[in-house]
Order: sequence, then C-alpha cells, then structure tokens
Amino acid sequence: MEYPFDELHAGIGSQIMNLPAGIPDSEAVTQAKALPDSVGKFMALGKALSRQLRYREAIDAYTEGLKSEPENLPLLRLRAGRYLTTLQNDLAIADFEKCLSLGADKPDCLYRVGLAHYYTGRYAQAIEMFENCMPLCDEEMGIAVMYWHTLSAARAKKPPALLKDYHPGMAVGHHTAYEKAMQVWSGTTPLPAMLQMLEDEKDDLEYCIVLYGLLQYPDFDEQECLYEKLLFRGGFWPSFAYLAAWNDRSRAL
Repeated sequence: MEYPFDELHAGIGSQIMNLPAGIPDSEAVTQAKALPDSVGKFMALGKALSRQLRYREAIDAYTEGLKSEPENLPLLRLRAGRYLTTLQNDLAIADFEKCLSLGADKPDCLYRVGLAHYYTGRYAQAIEMFENCMPLCDEEMGIAVMYWHTLSAARAKKPPALLKDYHPGMAVGHHTAYEKAMQVWSGTTPLPAMLQMLEDEKDDLEYCIVLYGLLQYPDFDEQECLYEKLLFRGGFWPSFAYLAAWNDRSRAL
C-alpha cells in the first residue's frame, strides 16, 4: 500500500509533544512558502507540510489563512483534522463544530468529534456522537463508526449497541481492518484465529487497526504485550488506531 505522505516525514513524538520535526522542507513546502501571502498560499503550505506529517506547522499555516477568512470552511476542516492528529482534542472539537455550523459534511465531522472524545476519555460523549453519526452512513463508513462505538462502549462498560448492525458480507470498501475487528466482537471469528492471521499482516495500517480493536476485547490476557507490538508498527502513525494506542500508553504512565 502506498501511504499518503512523503517518505521523509516527522515522527509522532515531535507532533504530539510539539518538538522540532528535524527534517528539511520538501520541494512542495519550499514552493508554497515562496508564494505571495493569500488564503491559497496558506492552504497549499498546510497541505505540503501535512505531506511531511509536520502537522503543528500545518496548523500554523491554516491559522494564518483563517485570520483573513475566519469562516473559510475548507481551511477550518483542514485545521480541525490536524488538531485531531496531534491530539489537541478540544481544539479539534471546536473547529469541527464550527464546520458543522457552516454546513460541512455531517457524518465526517460527527465521526471525528466522537474520536476526539474517545481520545480524551469522554466515552459517553463519544458513544453519543457515533450513535448520531451511524444513521447517516453507508456500510463503508458505518463499519468504522461501529468499531469506535464498540470500543467506546467497552471502555464505558456499556452494551455495544451498534454491533447488532454487523453482518458478514458488509460493503466495507477499503475499511477491511475495521471489519476484521468486528468479526471478532460479533462472534463471527474467534479471537485466537484473528490474532494468528495478524501474524502474517505486513501492512502497518491494517495491523494497527485490527489489533487495537481487539485489545479491548473481554478477558484478553495478552493486552500489555500486544500494545508494545502495536506501537512497534508505527509506519502509519497518523492512523486513528495508532494514535489511540499511543495515547492510551501515554495516559497510563
């Protein structure tokens, strides 16, 4: 799988802990910096920085653009996403809520507000967001919503009410990893069988999504060891599942 970021990119530590990224500008960043100041320039710069996973600097670029157009929906949505991937969760929620007030795509924003609540440990609010989101989704988006709702419910010690909508053969599109985790939660595939399948998984994104979804499974006695294995597979660290695992470990320290 080709990942949607440059080969030379920042690590998770610099972006979550706001440390220097320590990498040179890409050609796209250099070109964007040379443009005359405008909303277009700051959008291009933010996107180029994001390709290097320099999300903190991308936020600064989008913020500069928003100074002249504070209700520019594309810029707000971009900044909201970058706040989320740097675990600045309350700032992300504020931007996503403003996006909604400006007519942004509702399932897109509700899903990510739910994630921000999950990351901060506000599981009841996360459950509410995912339940509001689910009726607006097709099966491809719905399987991701179901995954995070199920994990939120497990953390809140509530029934995973959306799991009833799972069935084999769902049209999950590229969201195959979420579906694999839900196979286990629904009882379709035994946990040991899925863990065995994961041993052969080469793609870090797929591996992390599936494994994180299994770490909350009841009576899972290998959790600590497998957290470490997951965190070792950081080739796609901006994924929501990898961020969740990293955040869990950080909050536990």
